[in-house]
Amino acid sequence: MTALGLVALAAWHATRQSATTAPVVDSLANGENGRVSFASRSADWRDFASSGPLGVAAVVTGRLVLPDNAAAPVPAAILLHGSDGPSEHQRRYAAVLADWGMASFLIDSFGPRGVKSTIGNQEAVSPYSMLTDAYAALALLATHPRIDPKRIVLIGWSKGGQVADWASRERYRRRLPKTNLRFAAHVAFYPWCGQQDFRIDLTGAPLLYLLGERDDWSGAQPCVDYVERLTKAGYRARAIVYANAEHGFDYSGQSRTHLAQAASWKDCVYFARNRGFVVARSGSFERWSRLDRYLRDCAETGAHVGTNASARDRALADLGEFLTPFLSR
Repeated sequence: MTALGLVALAAWHATRQSATTAPVVDSLANGENGRVSFASRSADWRDFASSGPLGVAAVVTGRLVLPDNAAAPVPAAILLHGSDGPSEHQRRYAAVLADWGMASFLIDSFGPRGVKSTIGNQEAVSPYSMLTDAYAALALLATHPRIDPKRIVLIGWSKGGQVADWASRERYRRRLPKTNLRFAAHVAFYPWCGQQDFRIDLTGAPLLYLLGERDDWSGAQPCVDYVERLTKAGYRARAIVYANAEHGFDYSGQSRTHLAQAASWKDCVYFARNRGFVVARSGSFERWSRLDRYLRDCAETGAHVGTNASARDRALADLGEFLTPFLSR
């Protein structure tokens, strides 16, 4: 990373969780909280396109935060960070969710894999690895005596928001272990929605997309178009676009930063089929072997992140409204 990139990242990147290790567990039946480590897999799109073993074994960490004085079992949210890695941002949301009576499980998909950020290289930890982490975390939380396994939602930001979107797709869920489990709902803050399935087949859980009108990293329009496809197909989905808001609008403080190394795929939209994909703009069919080249060709270099107090407050209210049905049994 260049010196300029380091300065930009330092200005934007909040305090990371420490990389302390914790015993690897496959059950929380004893009511554990705090930091835990659990088994997952590291994978890429080729692993999900095949029927062989899924990637390679990995160990991932998470921090479980339980609400005080809440009658068990409580609802829970798995929180997925973005390309900047786990930060104070997710911890602030965990505190809010605890006030609402909801547990939070904050996943660190980067640290255990030896990665600090994927801003300059999104494949350093692929979204497919994070997707595997999310479902492994779901299986783990479902064993906790204080958590209601039927009220576990997935919330992600940016890259984590992309994963929150993908986790709603049956073709991915069926490819992962513990396929009897489903998330109760999916929330995606400013995700990239450029990869859409040609044939829509979702788990049926409701989806909420919280988007910035001026997002030049992920782009808002592909998500708006995708939600229109979902609602026409009979699924429960909503996209909310906040005026004058950029990528990362709900971070705290007042800041705007240009990330010179960020690869923007806002204009990259394609529909996945079994043997390849259809480029939305041209309608041409391409084999999966050409996916990397397509993404390189349609990507732009450089993107902004910036806060917006009005959009931040409204998004929190919209999140609370969306989660209300899950907060009471």
